[in-house]
Amino acid sequence: MDRINRYVDEVLSFIIADNKTKERIREDLVLQLSEATRTEDTDSVLARLGDPREVAREFMDSIYEDKSELLNELLPNLSENAKYLEPAYEYRSKTTIFGLPLVHIKFNRYGRPALAKGIIAIGTVSLGVVSIGAIPIGIISIGALAVGLISLGAVALGLLMALGSVAVGAVAFGGVALGLGAIGGVCLGKIAIGGVAAGTVAIGNEIDGEYMLRIGQAGPEAVTEAAALIRAAFPKLPDWIVDLFSGLVKYFPGS
Repeated sequence: MDRINRYVDEVLSFIIADNKTKERIREDLVLQLSEATRTEDTDSVLARLGDPREVAREFMDSIYEDKSELLNELLPNLSENAKYLEPAYEYRSKTTIFGLPLVHIKFNRYGRPALAKGIIAIGTVSLGVVSIGAIPIGIISIGALAVGLISLGAVALGLLMALGSVAVGAVAFGGVALGLGAIGGVCLGKIAIGGVAAGTVAIGNEIDGEYMLRIGQAGPEAVTEAAALIRAAFPKLPDWIVDLFSGLVKYFPGS
């Protein structure tokens, strides 16, 4: 009986009809098969009926003699399903630059990825000059996983500057920072300034490097000491970069 029920279930899976009609077909088909198996084995009965798709097609032909009825049955279901494939919200500005919309915003239903492309792009995945989203890629990127020239995000990868919980960039600011200049809780770089710092120049509380300054032991002249340390390590570094990094020291506890 289990094999008969499985066969009937497969037939019904190929039939487009309301539940009441399907239930009637189930009862008729189960009764027909049960009676047939009284005189034949189940394998022979199912083999004689053939492919469940063909059986379903015969039922469909009898249900929908007028094929327009079948279309009427199908179209509401297709419309209902199609609305879940449409963007929940999309805006594309009429103004374009180099073939890209000035602003493109796109979000899909239920968290399905949506790609937005524009000068200003906002979406789950966004590509633009200014890009905002879960995964933004652009010159200026803001989002969960941000990739760009300047990136701000939970995880930020910035060619020039990165700011985030985890930041990787030429200049990186973050809880964990990795870069030529790295500033944060735990940082690794040529110039590393933070709670735990490792680099050619290491300035912080727990430090490891060639040129080191422990902030907790630095006096009121911590900024001056940090600038002197950076100049000693990198004598060709422009003054404005030295001033930028040494100026950050005063914002760390203990300085």
